[in-house]
Amino acid sequence: MELTALIGEIAGPDVELLIDAHGRFDVPTAIRLGQALDELGGVHWYEEPVPPESYHALQQVRERVRTPISVGERLHTRWDFVPVFENRLADFAMPDVTWTGGISELKKISTMAEAYYVPMSPHDAAGPVNLVAGGHVMITVPNFYRIESSSHDLRAYNQFLTTPLDNSDGRLTLPSGPGLGLDFDLDHMRAHAQDGFHG
Repeated sequence: MELTALIGEIAGPDVELLIDAHGRFDVPTAIRLGQALDELGGVHWYEEPVPPESYHALQQVRERVRTPISVGERLHTRWDFVPVFENRLADFAMPDVTWTGGISELKKISTMAEAYYVPMSPHDAAGPVNLVAGGHVMITVPNFYRIESSSHDLRAYNQFLTTPLDNSDGRLTLPSGPGLGLDFDLDHMRAHAQDGFHG
């Protein structure tokens, strides 16, 4: 907790501190860590404190931890989110547009979340298509909170695009072209393709 406290102190009050447990903890460990975050204070959310397979495990953590909980990156359909919303197991929902089955399913999950007053923060760890597709859905729903990216520095994503993404001032500007608005640098992609994936 000392490191978490130091990061919060250095970042300052205008930066939200988000703790991601990656679904790695058993219930007692998740509760112990969550209660330490409660004592620390100032933590905006505690993400995936337990593996997503057990809603009962999440319920136990929810009952004993005050820090807001975020879940959903490894839930795959709107039906996976029903118990989360109906049992108030999370303060934030963060489905992944590619893992939930695409734009339509993310929109349906977001609309369900709206009915329960749960803010949306789509997960992204897969590149520009994932990031931008989630962003396009979020501009259509009133319960959009944040869109996640692996890094504020999008150079790793931009190397695949002819026009770089603009996230100046921490706000992603969605491309205005057809479809998702992305235009890929096919020469770069071919030059860096793994063996067996040449097009």
